[in-house]
Amino acid sequence: MHYIIEEEAVTTSLPHGSLPVSKNPEVGFRPLELFVTSLAGCSGTLLRNLLQKKRISYQSLTMNVDVTRDTERANRITKLHFTVEMDGEISEKQASSIAELVLKNCGMIQSVIDSIEITFELTRLSSNE
Repeated sequence: MHYIIEEEAVTTSLPHGSLPVSKNPEVGFRPLELFVTSLAGCSGTLLRNLLQKKRISYQSLTMNVDVTRDTERANRITKLHFTVEMDGEISEKQASSIAELVLKNCGMIQSVIDSIEITFELTRLSSNE
């Protein structure tokens, strides 16, 4: 990959377009946003594939990621908690098993799991929502 380092941003060109990275959100994507998005994209795609493989049907999946940072240590990320809500039928046992498979098989998560505490939870939307 090739990057151009400028005053306000670091930019690369990718097949889908230019990707500017900057601490200034008016200039580009913040590094935290890209980092968390890469983990969410990898784990979300893997989750969808696992559900299809296990023939578990759903209407929708939504993911929230809670980020904990250590301001005393360069504002580093110390914990990420992924919560996926599924509109569909799944038992608690199935959800727990699939969540474990996502953690063990997502390459992006496995790349950082030794330095960041990462948890992944799959829950079913309650029927009264």
